[in-house]
Amino acid sequence: MINFEKVTDPYERRARLYPALICLLPLIVSISLSFPSLFTTLSGLAVLVVSLGGLQLLTQLARDRGKRLEKSLFEEWGGMPSVAIFRFSDQNIPLPAKQRYHEIVSSETGIEAPTKELEMTSPKQADAIYLSWSDYLRGKTRDVRKYPMVFKENINYGFRRNLFGIKWFCVFSGFLSIIVIAIPISQSDAITETQIGIMIAIMLYILIFIIVVNKDWVRITAFAYAKQLVESINS
Repeated sequence: MINFEKVTDPYERRARLYPALICLLPLIVSISLSFPSLFTTLSGLAVLVVSLGGLQLLTQLARDRGKRLEKSLFEEWGGMPSVAIFRFSDQNIPLPAKQRYHEIVSSETGIEAPTKELEMTSPKQADAIYLSWSDYLRGKTRDVRKYPMVFKENINYGFRRNLFGIKWFCVFSGFLSIIVIAIPISQSDAITETQIGIMIAIMLYILIFIIVVNKDWVRITAFAYAKQLVESINS
Protein backbone atom coordinates (compact mmCIF):
# COMPACT_ATOMS: atom_id res chain seq x y z
CA MET A 1 0.00 0.00 0.00
CA ILE A 2 1.26 3.51 -0.83
CA ASN A 3 1.83 5.67 2.23
CA PHE A 4 0.55 9.09 1.16
CA GLU A 5 1.17 10.45 4.67
CA LYS A 6 4.75 11.23 3.62
CA VAL A 7 3.36 13.80 1.18
CA THR A 8 0.21 15.00 2.94
CA ASP A 9 1.47 15.28 6.53
CA PRO A 10 3.18 18.69 6.95
CA TYR A 11 5.86 17.46 9.38
CA GLU A 12 6.70 14.34 7.38
CA ARG A 13 6.90 16.34 4.16
CA ARG A 14 8.85 19.41 5.33
CA ALA A 15 11.10 17.97 8.04
CA ARG A 16 11.89 14.55 6.56
CA LEU A 17 11.08 14.33 2.85
CA TYR A 18 12.38 17.75 1.80
CA PRO A 19 15.93 17.21 3.18
CA ALA A 20 16.22 13.94 1.27
CA LEU A 21 14.92 15.50 -1.95
CA ILE A 22 17.31 18.46 -1.56
CA CYS A 23 20.13 15.93 -1.31
CA LEU A 24 19.09 14.32 -4.59
CA LEU A 25 18.38 17.59 -6.43
CA PRO A 26 21.86 18.10 -8.00
CA LEU A 27 21.86 14.54 -9.36
CA ILE A 28 18.39 14.92 -10.82
CA VAL A 29 19.37 18.18 -12.54
CA SER A 30 22.71 16.89 -13.83
CA ILE A 31 21.25 13.66 -15.23
CA SER A 32 18.38 15.50 -16.93
CA LEU A 33 20.88 17.91 -18.51
CA SER A 34 23.58 15.43 -19.53
CA PHE A 35 21.50 12.38 -20.41
CA PRO A 36 17.98 13.59 -21.30
CA SER A 37 16.95 10.30 -22.94
CA LEU A 38 18.02 8.33 -19.87
CA PHE A 39 16.24 10.79 -17.59
CA THR A 40 13.02 10.39 -19.58
CA THR A 41 13.21 6.64 -19.11
CA LEU A 42 14.04 6.97 -15.43
CA SER A 43 11.18 9.40 -14.83
CA GLY A 44 8.74 6.65 -15.78
CA LEU A 45 10.43 4.25 -13.38
CA ALA A 46 10.43 6.88 -10.62
CA VAL A 47 6.66 6.63 -10.27
CA LEU A 48 6.99 2.90 -9.67
CA VAL A 49 9.82 3.38 -7.18
CA VAL A 50 7.80 5.92 -5.20
CA SER A 51 4.81 3.58 -5.22
CA LEU A 52 6.92 0.74 -3.84
CA GLY A 53 8.19 2.78 -0.92
CA GLY A 54 10.75 5.22 -2.29
CA LEU A 55 9.26 8.04 -0.23
CA GLN A 56 9.49 5.91 2.91
CA LEU A 57 13.17 5.19 2.25
CA LEU A 58 14.01 8.86 1.66
CA THR A 59 12.25 10.09 4.79
CA GLN A 60 13.69 7.37 7.02
CA LEU A 61 17.24 8.02 5.80
CA ALA A 62 17.00 11.71 6.66
CA ARG A 63 15.26 11.09 9.98
CA ASP A 64 17.62 8.36 11.18
CA ARG A 65 20.75 10.35 10.38
CA GLY A 66 19.31 13.41 12.14
CA LYS A 67 18.24 11.50 15.25
CA ARG A 68 21.62 9.78 15.43
CA LEU A 69 23.37 13.14 15.72
CA GLU A 70 20.83 14.68 18.09
CA LYS A 71 22.23 13.17 21.30
CA SER A 72 25.75 14.46 20.64
CA LEU A 73 24.35 17.89 19.72
CA PHE A 74 22.41 18.11 23.00
CA GLU A 75 25.52 17.13 24.96
CA GLU A 76 27.55 19.82 23.20
CA TRP A 77 24.83 22.43 23.85
CA GLY A 78 24.66 21.59 27.56
CA GLY A 79 21.46 19.57 27.41
CA MET A 80 18.16 19.31 25.56
CA PRO A 81 17.11 22.88 24.65
CA SER A 82 13.57 22.41 26.02
CA VAL A 83 15.19 21.45 29.35
CA ALA A 84 18.03 23.96 29.34
CA ILE A 85 15.70 26.88 28.65
CA PHE A 86 14.03 26.37 32.05
CA ARG A 87 17.33 26.75 33.92
CA PHE A 88 18.07 29.91 35.87
CA SER A 89 21.47 29.99 34.18
CA ASP A 90 19.92 30.13 30.68
CA GLN A 91 19.53 33.61 29.13
CA ASN A 92 16.99 32.91 26.38
CA ILE A 93 14.08 34.02 28.59
CA PRO A 94 14.31 37.00 31.02
CA LEU A 95 14.45 35.91 34.66
CA PRO A 96 11.13 37.52 35.78
CA ALA A 97 9.25 35.77 32.96
CA LYS A 98 11.07 32.52 33.69
CA GLN A 99 10.10 32.61 37.36
CA ARG A 100 6.48 33.19 36.34
CA TYR A 101 6.62 30.23 33.92
CA HIS A 102 8.07 28.07 36.72
CA GLU A 103 5.14 28.96 38.96
CA ILE A 104 2.50 28.30 36.31
CA VAL A 105 3.83 24.99 35.00
CA SER A 106 4.56 23.81 38.53
CA SER A 107 0.93 24.49 39.42
CA GLU A 108 -0.37 22.77 36.26
CA THR A 109 1.76 19.64 36.64
CA GLY A 110 1.88 19.37 40.40
CA ILE A 111 5.67 19.06 40.17
CA GLU A 112 7.36 21.50 42.54
CA ALA A 113 9.70 24.00 40.92
CA PRO A 114 13.38 23.64 41.83
CA THR A 115 15.14 26.53 43.54
CA LYS A 116 18.18 28.23 42.11
CA GLU A 117 20.23 26.62 44.89
CA LEU A 118 18.97 23.13 44.01
CA GLU A 119 19.81 23.72 40.36
CA MET A 120 23.38 24.61 41.35
CA THR A 121 23.93 21.79 43.87
CA SER A 122 21.88 19.02 42.20
CA PRO A 123 21.68 19.86 38.47
CA LYS A 124 20.52 16.36 37.48
CA GLN A 125 17.61 16.52 39.92
CA ALA A 126 16.60 19.94 38.60
CA ASP A 127 16.90 18.78 34.99
CA ALA A 128 14.65 15.81 35.74
CA ILE A 129 11.95 18.27 36.81
CA TYR A 130 12.53 20.45 33.73
CA LEU A 131 12.33 17.37 31.50
CA SER A 132 9.00 16.43 33.07
CA TRP A 133 7.76 19.95 32.41
CA SER A 134 8.88 19.94 28.78
CA ASP A 135 7.24 16.52 28.24
CA TYR A 136 4.04 17.95 29.68
CA LEU A 137 4.19 20.97 27.37
CA ARG A 138 4.84 18.82 24.30
CA GLY A 139 1.73 16.82 25.11
CA LYS A 140 -0.27 19.99 25.75
CA THR A 141 0.70 21.62 22.43
CA ARG A 142 -0.09 18.75 20.04
CA ASP A 143 -3.07 20.68 18.64
CA VAL A 144 -1.35 22.43 15.72
CA ARG A 145 -4.29 24.78 15.14
CA LYS A 146 -4.16 26.06 18.69
CA TYR A 147 -0.35 26.21 18.85
CA PRO A 148 0.75 26.94 15.25
CA MET A 149 4.04 28.64 16.20
CA VAL A 150 5.17 25.66 18.28
CA PHE A 151 4.43 23.37 15.34
CA LYS A 152 6.18 25.69 12.89
CA GLU A 153 9.37 25.85 14.95
CA ASN A 154 9.28 22.09 15.49
CA ILE A 155 9.22 21.61 11.71
CA ASN A 156 12.05 24.13 11.25
CA TYR A 157 14.16 22.28 13.80
CA GLY A 158 13.38 18.87 12.29
CA PHE A 159 14.24 20.10 8.81
CA ARG A 160 17.60 21.57 9.83
CA ARG A 161 18.54 18.64 12.07
CA ASN A 162 17.77 16.09 9.35
CA LEU A 163 19.50 18.11 6.63
CA PHE A 164 22.57 18.42 8.87
CA GLY A 165 22.39 14.66 9.41
CA ILE A 166 22.80 13.99 5.68
CA LYS A 167 25.13 16.94 5.08
CA TRP A 168 28.02 14.93 3.67
CA PHE A 169 25.70 12.83 1.51
CA CYS A 170 24.57 16.12 -0.04
CA VAL A 171 28.16 17.28 -0.57
CA PHE A 172 28.95 13.94 -2.25
CA SER A 173 25.81 14.30 -4.36
CA GLY A 174 27.04 17.72 -5.49
CA PHE A 175 30.51 16.50 -6.50
CA LEU A 176 29.03 13.46 -8.26
CA SER A 177 26.69 15.77 -10.17
CA ILE A 178 29.62 17.83 -11.45
CA ILE A 179 31.23 14.63 -12.73
CA VAL A 180 27.98 13.66 -14.47
CA ILE A 181 27.90 17.05 -16.25
CA ALA A 182 31.60 16.79 -17.13
CA ILE A 183 31.17 13.46 -18.99
CA PRO A 184 29.40 14.85 -22.11
CA ILE A 185 31.65 17.92 -22.01
CA SER A 186 34.76 15.73 -22.26
CA GLN A 187 33.26 13.76 -25.12
CA SER A 188 32.28 16.80 -27.19
CA ASP A 189 35.19 19.11 -26.27
CA ALA A 190 32.62 21.91 -25.91
CA ILE A 191 30.73 23.50 -23.05
CA THR A 192 27.45 25.40 -23.16
CA GLU A 193 26.33 28.37 -21.08
CA THR A 194 23.68 26.15 -19.48
CA GLN A 195 26.29 23.65 -18.36
CA ILE A 196 28.48 26.42 -16.96
CA GLY A 197 25.53 27.97 -15.10
CA ILE A 198 24.42 24.68 -13.56
CA MET A 199 27.97 23.75 -12.54
CA ILE A 200 28.35 27.13 -10.79
CA ALA A 201 24.99 26.59 -9.05
CA ILE A 202 26.08 23.14 -7.88
CA MET A 203 29.38 24.50 -6.56
CA LEU A 204 27.42 27.12 -4.60
CA TYR A 205 25.20 24.29 -3.34
CA ILE A 206 28.29 22.44 -2.07
CA LEU A 207 29.70 25.58 -0.41
CA ILE A 208 26.40 26.26 1.35
CA PHE A 209 26.43 22.78 2.85
CA ILE A 210 30.08 23.02 3.90
CA ILE A 211 29.85 26.53 5.39
CA VAL A 212 26.22 27.14 6.42
CA VAL A 213 24.75 23.75 7.34
CA ASN A 214 26.44 23.21 10.71
CA LYS A 215 25.71 22.70 14.41
CA ASP A 216 25.06 26.38 15.09
CA TRP A 217 22.59 26.50 12.19
CA VAL A 218 20.64 23.67 13.84
CA ARG A 219 20.99 25.17 17.34
CA ILE A 220 19.18 28.38 16.34
CA THR A 221 15.97 26.51 15.53
CA ALA A 222 16.36 24.09 18.45
CA PHE A 223 16.20 26.94 20.96
CA ALA A 224 13.56 28.79 18.94
CA TYR A 225 11.36 25.71 19.27
CA ALA A 226 12.14 25.42 22.99
CA LYS A 227 11.21 29.08 23.52
CA GLN A 228 7.90 28.70 21.69
CA LEU A 229 7.18 25.57 23.73
CA VAL A 230 7.71 27.43 27.01
CA GLU A 231 5.78 30.49 25.84
CA SER A 232 2.80 28.26 25.07
CA ILE A 233 2.19 28.48 28.83
CA ASN A 234 0.67 31.90 28.09
CA SER A 235 -2.01 30.36 25.86
